[in-house]
Amino acid sequence: MKHVLFLLVTLSLISCGGSGGSGGGAITNVDGMTTEDVGSGVTRAYKKDGAGNLVEQGFLTNGVKNGVWMNYYDGDEAGKIKKLCSYSNGVLNGPCYEFNNRGQIETEYNYLENEYDGIAASYKFGRPTIKQSYANGMKDGPEYKYFESGSSAGKLQQETNFKEGKQHGKMVWYKEDGSITMQYEYKNGEKVSGGMVDK
Repeated sequence: MKHVLFLLVTLSLISCGGSGGSGGGAITNVDGMTTEDVGSGVTRAYKKDGAGNLVEQGFLTNGVKNGVWMNYYDGDEAGKIKKLCSYSNGVLNGPCYEFNNRGQIETEYNYLENEYDGIAASYKFGRPTIKQSYANGMKDGPEYKYFESGSSAGKLQQETNFKEGKQHGKMVWYKEDGSITMQYEYKNGEKVSGGMVDK
């Protein structure tokens, strides 16, 4: 967790020192937020609740989001990070995480120009429940689903492959012991072969 935060804060500082907002996203609405000029066209924006706890904070370059933006839990969980996302020129670029109130990652998305690109995953009690591969906003590559409960929690349950948003390649179901129960082959979204596996 500390390594993730260190990396993202580092990326934030690099991004804030980079190019301006020209050609990027829309100017960020900072109504209700406090802003502080930190130099070189970079502004820190943040919002606090009535008790003085941070609700949201991040950086702007020439009026658009750049670097890491963070949202926080409120009430008894105040101060704990709820969501942390990377921006470049006003649009989502890079990793975005959502955390539970214990600090564990619940969802992970990677973006390129506001589109899913890379790994998207969900977690439960620190274990993956699903991992998907994206390219240009479409599923592209393997998708893994995992058992969520019992002694098999975290073990692979299903594998499906995609190409440009369509099922393409093998689709496999696994038993808790890792043996295969069903296997199909897809091509451009159409099932071409497969079925139950005899054991």
